[in-house]
Amino acid sequence: MNIAYQKRRMRIGMLTLLLAALFLIAIARLIILVAFDGPRLTSMAASEHSGEVQLAAVRGPIIDRNGEPLALSVETSSVYARPHELIASSTPDERAHLAAALGITPAELDRRLHHAAPFVWLARHLPLEQAQQAEAVGLDGVGDLTEYKRFYPESNLAASVVGKAGLDGQGLSGVELAYDRLIRGEPVKLRVYHDALGHPILDSPLSLKNSEPGARVELTIDGGIQSLAESRLAEEVAESGARAGSAIVLDPWSGEVLAMANVNAHGDSANDRLHNAAIQDAFEPGSTMKGLLASIALQDGVVDINRRIWCEDGRFHFGRFTIHDDSPHGWLALPDIIEVSSNIGAAKIALSLGTDRYYQGLRAFSIGERTGIDLPGEAFGLLRKESTWRQIDLANHGFGQGIAITPIQLAVAYAAIANGGMIVRPYVVKAIYSPDGAPILVHTPQMMRRALTPAIAHQMNLLLRNVVNGAEGTARRAKVDGFIVAGKTGTAQMVNPATGAYFQNRLVASFVGFLPADDPRLVILVVLYDVGHGHFGGLVAAPVFSAIASGAVRELGIAAPRPAGYESASIIPIDVLKHAESMVARDAVAAEIADDAAVPAGSNSSTLPDFAGLSLREALALAHQRALNLDVKGSGWVVAQDPPPGAPAGPDTVKLTLADDPGAATPSHPSSKSSAKRVRHARRGTR
Repeated sequence: MNIAYQKRRMRIGMLTLLLAALFLIAIARLIILVAFDGPRLTSMAASEHSGEVQLAAVRGPIIDRNGEPLALSVETSSVYARPHELIASSTPDERAHLAAALGITPAELDRRLHHAAPFVWLARHLPLEQAQQAEAVGLDGVGDLTEYKRFYPESNLAASVVGKAGLDGQGLSGVELAYDRLIRGEPVKLRVYHDALGHPILDSPLSLKNSEPGARVELTIDGGIQSLAESRLAEEVAESGARAGSAIVLDPWSGEVLAMANVNAHGDSANDRLHNAAIQDAFEPGSTMKGLLASIALQDGVVDINRRIWCEDGRFHFGRFTIHDDSPHGWLALPDIIEVSSNIGAAKIALSLGTDRYYQGLRAFSIGERTGIDLPGEAFGLLRKESTWRQIDLANHGFGQGIAITPIQLAVAYAAIANGGMIVRPYVVKAIYSPDGAPILVHTPQMMRRALTPAIAHQMNLLLRNVVNGAEGTARRAKVDGFIVAGKTGTAQMVNPATGAYFQNRLVASFVGFLPADDPRLVILVVLYDVGHGHFGGLVAAPVFSAIASGAVRELGIAAPRPAGYESASIIPIDVLKHAESMVARDAVAAEIADDAAVPAGSNSSTLPDFAGLSLREALALAHQRALNLDVKGSGWVVAQDPPPGAPAGPDTVKLTLADDPGAATPSHPSSKSSAKRVRHARRGTR
């Protein structure tokens, strides 16, 4: 009896342990499923029973500085299908009618329907009438949704700047990509649910919240100047046989890009919106580099305008290399070297300057680094470390060989010569506004660094005028009626990528200049890529500059200055905000500023003036008058200076802080407030 009882208890105990073990195993498996495999299984279930499609919001418009639209969104209709439901409820003939309405073949329709997804697009961005025809076929499982398609009302005007938006409303290039987060608005997501047999659980997928439209983008681009630059550049590309061309129109004081044109000889309109040669392609600048070389050499004290250099009668033997000039020259001073564009003179100046000083000078001009323009894909160009330069490299770099720069880098460098020595950050977006008109972003001028003193910039301004106006100048075709033009031509051989040697008959021709030279308002660069032998910058690029400049001054209402000898004219303008004022009124303001603000009470010419309340242009004019070096931060009007007014004037740099509110100035001198008031009064009197 006891033995039987013990055996029964043992069997019950073993069964209990087995059941407990199975229970623990089940609990462990459940924990594993929930804690470890849960997210994966949930995702699998969701993917099998639902689908999600993101519908783009209305992209915000892109307009030029005058309010003309360059990119808009238009309403279209996109037809979708629930494949299982459509196939189950229709015959092949009915689906053939649907395919005809959509403008596709029955085979293509079947290919799209045989898809595991619960939701497929049959056609995107159709005209509303065509979508209605497809829906009128009356098949179950077919519907349409309203979508928005990007439309460019001015065709390819400023295409490389504006860029392109994709089928799903995403930015792909240009401003469309750079500011996509603001332009695209707030999209909505469409979810479609179905059961295990593929039947929809909801009758319609259209229970959506309204999308939020994107922001409005205002560009610095002037549509009129842009159109002129593109048309004139296209004409010259065709006439010269160039492969492509680029042109930039830049405000040297603010950094605003008024036009950025790129023309391809093959007319590849799709690529026009995806590639911007003006910021993404680098080229050897040729003789346009001589303007920067001369600026650096003058700044460093290596040369002056009177020192004469022997130019070897056109052939300079340098070791086993020979440097040539287009025509033989003997002794030339710096003004003559710039005017006739002597390679030998430039090479000897570069050798006198030395590797380290020339390299640092080029870096100060932003050569070899990005300018910071607000467009995607900007290239660095090519400026090798100075430690790798041989002496022949230094000589070649003096006249622009062995260095590669982008068009925007060259335009910004010459803008520094035009504005008194400051490197400005270029930009193409002036402001961005929310759909209700509230400002989201407003760009203001940004000074990056000083490349030249105002005195050296003024001296270079005078030298560059000889290139256009001198008897032997290489850019006489760059003249603009009624205006003094300063600039420099460039003609560089192209490198054969297969051999590393230069082509003898394939050139890059360019001209970069600014006007009016005595009050620079526009910097204009023209580059023609891959032209034949004999197509020099002065022959093919300079006339394009002249045509663009002539139209731009008319478009902006820039009046021709009073006749005066350009040797004695001032290059420093008075106020960046006054674009249409008369020259007589401007001279009156200049006189008042010079008399009223140049020498504060109790000071003399050996003490620092009071800059408080002055605009950037006025501060530069005053610094130029007193031969002072400035270090400028910010934009707007001067609100602080170090050292303070009345301190002894010396070789040290005066640091100025600018702000948009001139009333924010903290007076460091009793006359500070009154000086600011006098300047603002002068502005009001000349509007």
